[in-house]
Formats: sequence, C-alpha cells, structure tokens
Amino acid sequence: MTDSPDTDDADSALGWDAIDMVAVKVYGAQEPQHYGTAISYRLGGNDPLQGISVYRNAGDSGSQPHWHYLTYGFSDLYGEDEEDGDDAGDSNEDRRSGYGFELTFRLPIEGAETTPPTWPLNFLQNIARYVFQSGNVFAAGHWMTANGPIKAGADTQITEMGFVADPQFPATVSPYGRIEFLQIVGITAGELAEGKRWNLRGLLSALEPQMPLWVTDIHRASLHTLPAVKAAVDQGAGKDGSNTGVLYGSVLKLQSEKKLLRAEKVTVTMGALLVRDLLGLLPGRLPHDKDLSVAGDDFSLIFEPADAGCAFEWEDSQTLLVRFGPRELQAFLDTVKPRGADYVVPGLNHLIWRVEPSQIKDQDGRVQEVFGEPGDA
Repeated sequence: MTDSPDTDDADSALGWDAIDMVAVKVYGAQEPQHYGTAISYRLGGNDPLQGISVYRNAGDSGSQPHWHYLTYGFSDLYGEDEEDGDDAGDSNEDRRSGYGFELTFRLPIEGAETTPPTWPLNFLQNIARYVFQSGNVFAAGHWMTANGPIKAGADTQITEMGFVADPQFPATVSPYGRIEFLQIVGITAGELAEGKRWNLRGLLSALEPQMPLWVTDIHRASLHTLPAVKAAVDQGAGKDGSNTGVLYGSVLKLQSEKKLLRAEKVTVTMGALLVRDLLGLLPGRLPHDKDLSVAGDDFSLIFEPADAGCAFEWEDSQTLLVRFGPRELQAFLDTVKPRGADYVVPGLNHLIWRVEPSQIKDQDGRVQEVFGEPGDA
C-alpha cells in the first residue's frame, strides 16, 4: 500500500477532496495515517478501495480514545462514473456518488499505541470486495455477519456488524453526487438477536450509552443482557414489532405424508438455531400484521397472521404457507423449543415440528459447538 491517493491528476480528485473536507471539520489540521492502494482495482489490483485514512480521536462525546478509520473508494472519487447509472442527469444532491457511501470504523487505542492497527484495513477491503463483486450496498440499519471473529483469529465475542450513520461525519455532496458516511459497529451474536426482535437502529441507540460513538472494543463482553438494553428492546418491539421479515437457515426441510381417507400431515424440520431465532421473531411479526419468511437452501416456510385458527397450504412443491391466529401462535411459542425433538402443538396435529441440533463450525469446517442437544436446558 502507498501513502497517497492513486491518481496522477490531483485536480481531478474532487470526490476525494469532498471526503477530506468532512474529516477536516472534525479533526482540523491533524494529519491522518493514510494507507493507499498501489494498483488500482480497475487495473487489476486486489483492493477495491483507493485508500483508508486513520485519525486519532482523543475521546469525543465521552468515548474512549480511539482510531477513526475512513475509506475512499465506495463513492466516485474522480468523476469516472459521472455519466453512468439511473441517476445520470440528476442534480448532485439527488444522485448518489458511486455506491453512495463511504465506511468508517472506530477502534480503541490500546496502551501507548502511536500507529493504528492494520487488521481493520484488510477487514474494510474485504467488505469492499463483497460490495464490488455483488453490487449489494449498505444503509443505516443494515447488519451483516462476519462468519467468525471480526478480527480473524481473535478470541472475541464480536462476530456481527451493524451499520449506522457516523455520528461525527454528516452526509456531504461532491461534484459527483451525495455521499453518506456509514459507521461499522462490531456487535455480538446476542446483541444482533435482540436487534432482530426490533430493529438494528433501535438496538444501537440502546447500546450507545454503554459504548459512546459506537467504538468497537473487541475485548468487551456482550451487552444484550443489560436491563436497560433489554427494556429498550422489549418496549420498542412491543410498540413497533420487528423489522426482520426473512430468516435464513441451512437446515429447513418440508415433508408431506398423505394416506387414503386421511388428512395430509406435514413434517417441518429445522435446525435448533433457526428455531431459536424463529421463536424470538414471531411475536414481533404476526401480532403486528407482518409476515415472516424462513428461507432454506431448498425449501421456504412463510408464516402469516390470521384472525383465528391455524391453516396451512402449499404455494408450490417447496413453499409452505402457515397461518396462525393469536391463540395458535401462543400455543406454538409455548410448545416448540430449540432442542432436538419432535413437537406437536395441541390442536394442530397435522403439523409436526422436528428440531435438529445445530452444529457451529469454525472457518475450516471443524465442529466447535453443538446447540440444541435433546438434554439441553
């Protein structure tokens, strides 16, 4: 990596300059540590981001002193995309610059550190590879899993990411369009589960008093069991319901059994982790007149609210639609558990809910933990 923008014409880097101006309003004349890309991604390089600057934050707004990472490259830095896309011809304020955002990340300064850790550079470039290869973009309130520790190989509970508007970097408009500054906040699996019950913005607001400016401390314990956090999520989920409309699970199977002169029986097989999340989300969806979809590799299950009773029907050979009235939903929640077993809800004998223990594996595919064994409490 180099220490300067990858451009031969500084006058053309108006998008880069617009990002710098936002940082200057917070950090003044502070010269950041800058890590540039030696070979442009468009010229075959491996790193999509043109550069990452890191500022030293002394501890604004009651936060702990931390490093503040800022990316360059999700947005249009040089006007190369100016005529591309559906937004071409719109005013600068109405069109997005490139993907429309840059990312930030805050990491505590440990001890007498004088230079920022470099692992977040690879972390941010990996996220950029996902965006550039998939075309999927982020917005405040989105979340993403790291599929393991947020810092590779670290002993940490921080395995998930939330996205929030950076509290110190407001959106700006460059000559090439609008740029939002989205801060990545490292969170635990338990915190993400609470956020799914309500919405991630609400969860992060509830966590912010415990982690001002949402600095990601990879050594911290999970905060999802704190009474203030639980109360905020419970209140918000009760009022607004859950914003999570789809659950994904690798273990989801649907099997129909039909016998002459007998009603159809359907066995729904799910992994214990999927059932755990399902039980947490259904009360935030159906009572608020919201559907909930469960998507597996081969099958789909859709829960819909009903005035009363329970009914199911096949939308196609791989998609089952289940409708629960309030009493039937409560009976389901009271009966089915995230432990390996077959469950039959009283009065709903034609649906069998089969729960299989879930294997939690490391990045090499080795089983690290089994969740939902039959004897688990």
